[in-house]
Amino acid sequence: MRGLFVLAGAALIIAAPGHAGDVKELACAEQAYTPEQRAQIDGLLPQIDLLSGGDNPALNQLGALVGSTAMQCGDQLQWEQADLQPAILFELGRLMEIGMRRHGPLTPAEIAKVEAALAKGDRTKLWTAIEEQVMIGMTGGDATVSNDNAVVFGAFMVETGLGLDVTKAEYVGAFLATKAMQRTSMRTFTAQ
Repeated sequence: MRGLFVLAGAALIIAAPGHAGDVKELACAEQAYTPEQRAQIDGLLPQIDLLSGGDNPALNQLGALVGSTAMQCGDQLQWEQADLQPAILFELGRLMEIGMRRHGPLTPAEIAKVEAALAKGDRTKLWTAIEEQVMIGMTGGDATVSNDNAVVFGAFMVETGLGLDVTKAEYVGAFLATKAMQRTSMRTFTAQ
């Protein structure tokens, strides 16, 4: 599962929050895009390869656009520097999830199976494992999945009914990572 969680690049690291932000403020970037920026985002999303190991020009362009918009939101909402990083990560995760839903490589039916499996039972171990791998990837660490996390991911793949195909598992992992980016950054942004 090489490169599975290297999504936003090694430079984007979640910092300790400056103040407890209101979760509603995370919607600022989504609402602040101009029509031209929305068109640019729509053009970039199908070009993003989440398994590219961070070496993806479209992802870099998306990151720059999200970063500049988040900085505008930060000025408007008086965020501290530490608030900016989780806001950027949240928006990148949100947009990459949209991109996967619209452009694959998972089909809508496969995404529905993943979401149905997510809705069953306690997923604390799964989210902990995914968030751990996301953080390792973003901090430039070895993106190799630990044995414990591999067991958790494998069990989840069986539950989805999608089988144990390695490539399919990587795409499911990338989809879950986009959601984990949002979960982690939301917690960081709103923490006191």
